[in-house]
Amino acid sequence: MSRTLPPVATSVLHLHRLTELVLLCSRSSHSLLNMMQVWSIVSTHFTEAACHADRTISKLAITSYHQILTEVMRKRVELPHFSFNETLLKPMEDMLSLGLCDMDTQDQIVSCLCELAEANARELKSGWKALFRSLRSVKVPVSNEEDTWTTPVFEVVSVVLERDDVFIFADAIIDCVMCLQKFICSGSVQQSKDTVFLDQKIEAHNARLAVQLGLPSLKYLSRIATMLSIMYGLEQRPFFAGSDRIKVPAVGLNGESGSRALFDFLPYNDNSGLLKVWWIMIEGMCGTVLECHQQVQAQTMETVYSMLRALAIIPGPQFQILVMCHQLFPMLTSWVKRSSRLKWVHNENMESNFKHACGLAIELVSETITSLKRDRNRYDFDTEVAINSLLQHVMVLLNACVKQPLEGIARVGSSCIRHLLFNTGKQLGEHLNVVCRGLADACNGSLEAVHLVLIPFTQPNRLDGGDNGLVRVYARKDTPSAVAKRLNTLTQQVFLNEQQHTQVDMMNKENMGPTPEEKAEQYMRSYVIAWPADRLSNKPSRVPFSDLVIGLLAHSLLIQTINDLFVGDKHPTSKSASGFSELLKVLTPQTMSMLLDAVWDSYEVCIAFNHRPGLRYLIQKVGCLNDYTPGLVKQAQKSYITYINTILYLRINVRDQKEETSEGPGGSEEGAVKAGGSYSHAGL
Repeated sequence: MSRTLPPVATSVLHLHRLTELVLLCSRSSHSLLNMMQVWSIVSTHFTEAACHADRTISKLAITSYHQILTEVMRKRVELPHFSFNETLLKPMEDMLSLGLCDMDTQDQIVSCLCELAEANARELKSGWKALFRSLRSVKVPVSNEEDTWTTPVFEVVSVVLERDDVFIFADAIIDCVMCLQKFICSGSVQQSKDTVFLDQKIEAHNARLAVQLGLPSLKYLSRIATMLSIMYGLEQRPFFAGSDRIKVPAVGLNGESGSRALFDFLPYNDNSGLLKVWWIMIEGMCGTVLECHQQVQAQTMETVYSMLRALAIIPGPQFQILVMCHQLFPMLTSWVKRSSRLKWVHNENMESNFKHACGLAIELVSETITSLKRDRNRYDFDTEVAINSLLQHVMVLLNACVKQPLEGIARVGSSCIRHLLFNTGKQLGEHLNVVCRGLADACNGSLEAVHLVLIPFTQPNRLDGGDNGLVRVYARKDTPSAVAKRLNTLTQQVFLNEQQHTQVDMMNKENMGPTPEEKAEQYMRSYVIAWPADRLSNKPSRVPFSDLVIGLLAHSLLIQTINDLFVGDKHPTSKSASGFSELLKVLTPQTMSMLLDAVWDSYEVCIAFNHRPGLRYLIQKVGCLNDYTPGLVKQAQKSYITYINTILYLRINVRDQKEETSEGPGGSEEGAVKAGGSYSHAGL
């Protein structure tokens, strides 16, 4: 009788014979084409065997696979423009990315990849791409263990960085950077209104995973940035594999009309592709700031800003400004828009991290401008156009912050504008006009919600003494109690005057206001004011009440900034107010006119609001102001006083300049007229 082998033994025997066949083919003198044809047939069988339910078969399949890879790479050196090594490692990538294997098999595959990188680092070449793609697909199970665990994937990164071989570094660095950036985003969850509350066990696992993978990855990325700066100084640099596939956008940062293009040579005349690698690394880092877990978000931001500061030295400030304008500020703007979409997902860590990032960005801008102003003669590009472009991108970001319906973000936008004016204004010189024009645009943008809510309410009619308006109010119970209470406090701050504030405080002390049950019912609602849409207009037909309140709050802060810029604490008719400040001397008449127009528009909008009793009654009910009639009297008063004081201040100082010009040595009437005609607005 013939002896029949069990199925497991038969499979093991077939694996041994298949491995011997592939090894025989690799050691023979057959061409690479024959080897590629053999591998295209055999690789599917190794993948199927490695994912087998029997651990004996899967272990043998991976061991045989590793033996074949080592033998092929030693016998056949991959030629330039070939990618056969990537094809050899593709089955491992498929097994990990598609989840075809269990955790024990995954650990064995990762160990094989580490051994392969250590033993054949120079021979891998195109195989680095598939190797790091495989490591990016490694999955970590949710565990109850609190002890930290180490992963062998960082051993592969150490092979790339710690060996003094620029060719290994150039072959593997792009895929290595992408793998590390994927590790930084480990444990992150795309936040939305439906995924606010996660299971406590899963959230703890995600936080632990983010720290254990993210923090070491940040250290490795900092080392990579340092090594790139060292390689930039080499006369002969190796070609970075994959850099030819990196698409850098066409960058022509133009200033105002008549200015020439700014960045025209640095990013594109590098034949090695090093600057493209630098570009894509910082671009990926900016993306990880938005996607990573909040446990490592602050450290990721610090790493990004340290990289940006280092760019000022190598390759230089021109490349630094290019990266800031096309990567940093668009990332922060995307962050602002994402926060507005999830405004009721109240997360203090996310808001504080954004404030931190925005503050670091303004600090970096101030340092860059100061350096460019101090060493302008050392650079072979137009530093004035560079500063102008940088400030334009900054003001776009800050204007987006001011328009957001979140108090923290709106306040940080107003504060950063104020910081640029009063702390960096002396270094800006004539570029202060860009910041002031952005300030005027921010003032107008913060009133957008007020302009919209005035649309459905017509002017008061003398017959009935009221205004006609057809609106609907939608109430939603989707607001956290703390957010709603804070919004109610801001509503009282914006719409009530000082006397009404005093009365509200007295009622709260005497417990004469609404009962706790009524307050709880009010504080759990958010309101949206809507009206029939106009088919001929593209304007929105609804305004959230929070947008209206936060917009007026930000507008009040910006008007105060304009007042401090022109007058400050000085009375316009006092002797101490004589003479223009250093900031006002560089402002053009057009810029000053824009600021004054913004202040006057603020006054007119407040008056239009106060003349609509129907709208004020609506705000009274929606804002839970009880028996107090809301209005923008306080804001109208502030805007009008700011406008009048500014006019008087400018008029008095222009007159003093005329007298000094006409009485001074060599003075003439023509000089006096020129000095007096430089600043004119309205009745000035």
